[in-house]
Amino acid sequence: MTLSVGKKLRLSRIVPSGGKTVIVPIDHGIEAHFKELENPRKLVSEFVEGGADALLMRRGTIKQTYDLFAGKAGLLCRVSGATGTSPDVLDQRLESSISEAVRLGADAVIFTLVVGHPKENDMFQMFGELSDMADDLEVPLVGEADVWDKAQGEKWELLRQGVRTIGEEGADLVKSFFPPEPQHFKDIVRYSLVPVVAAGGPKVDDPKEVLKFVKNVMDAGAVGTSIGRNVWQYKSPAKMIKAMSLIVKQGKSIEEAAKAL
Repeated sequence: MTLSVGKKLRLSRIVPSGGKTVIVPIDHGIEAHFKELENPRKLVSEFVEGGADALLMRRGTIKQTYDLFAGKAGLLCRVSGATGTSPDVLDQRLESSISEAVRLGADAVIFTLVVGHPKENDMFQMFGELSDMADDLEVPLVGEADVWDKAQGEKWELLRQGVRTIGEEGADLVKSFFPPEPQHFKDIVRYSLVPVVAAGGPKVDDPKEVLKFVKNVMDAGAVGTSIGRNVWQYKSPAKMIKAMSLIVKQGKSIEEAAKAL
């Protein structure tokens, strides 16, 4: 993949020179009430303390916290979404622009494509148009692949196709959810045209299960993680980031990483 100079510089602030990244998303505020999100400045301070490579936010949170991570972590600006109070939270719409993201200092923009959704073709068209604009402004485009819960077919196969679709239409990096069965992880990553980072999904009770997931996706060939709720809903987000980083950056075992918790 040949990137422009602008894209290379911006992407290097998200995926550092080692080629591995720990991204922490905090873009969930429009979906539901999370008590942990009541004080985003406290969370962002912990993300920085933990050594997160990049943060994923919506423009409101960026404006509230930029001074805490400036020069310390890369920034992905979420430009798609649907509210939790709408009839369908997976009916993703383009709600911001690349120009706005650039004005806010973002290093990349991210848009979600929900595979198998009745509005999938609309999302696909929006993503393609966004890809053109991203190329014009030399801003990295991150595509996120999710699957509609009522879609017909095996989830892992739908994710594999979604990841490939996003790469075919110009994504520079893909964020993907993964199915429960680790044996399919390599199939998803291998079919992608661009590097893949793993989304985390719902909160789990056992933090070691998070580390196990991180180990599995890294072993499958992912270049990093983009895990939100299992970081900022953990009792010490900084410690969870440090534990995940030991696996992502240094290839440590689950047991070694768990000591950081």
